[in-house]
Amino acid sequence: MQISSLSPQDDWNRQHARVLRFLFDHVGIRSMREDYLRLARATEQELQAPGTSLLLATLRGEAGPVLAGASFVAGYGKDAFLIAVHPLYRRKGVGCALLKAQLDRLGSLECRAGLNQVPFLGLCFKAGLIASSLAMASTGRTLLRLEGNAPKTDRRIAAPTKEGERLCRFPS
Repeated sequence: MQISSLSPQDDWNRQHARVLRFLFDHVGIRSMREDYLRLARATEQELQAPGTSLLLATLRGEAGPVLAGASFVAGYGKDAFLIAVHPLYRRKGVGCALLKAQLDRLGSLECRAGLNQVPFLGLCFKAGLIASSLAMASTGRTLLRLEGNAPKTDRRIAAPTKEGERLCRFPS
């Protein structure tokens, strides 16, 4: 599986239409209306803005690369958050890989999920997001706010020992 961003150098209109069709087919339209419209109106320049990312998960197929999943984030997830995985590739780590890649790419991420969206909540927790608060949607539905930060990869460097210094302070 390969996770990559949508390359604006190629035929933008064709690729954009392909991703929109994939999302429309594999995500419930009721749960993504505003976010889907934001992606549909997005231009190449808007995808270059900080906090905005469109990632695709592709697999090698007989006729070339096959789109297995897609994820769109705007405003670090506060403005728009979409993720979809083809039904044939669900429960195989594709969604988790997409979410982790978004988190690594953006540094921080936030989304909201209904309490009845158990598979999506599991995906978010598996990718490293944590629940931070509850919110009410305009429809009166209770939403769980999930957020996460990319893990820091800084490692502490051990202080070098001087010649003749004991390595263990409490020898047994």
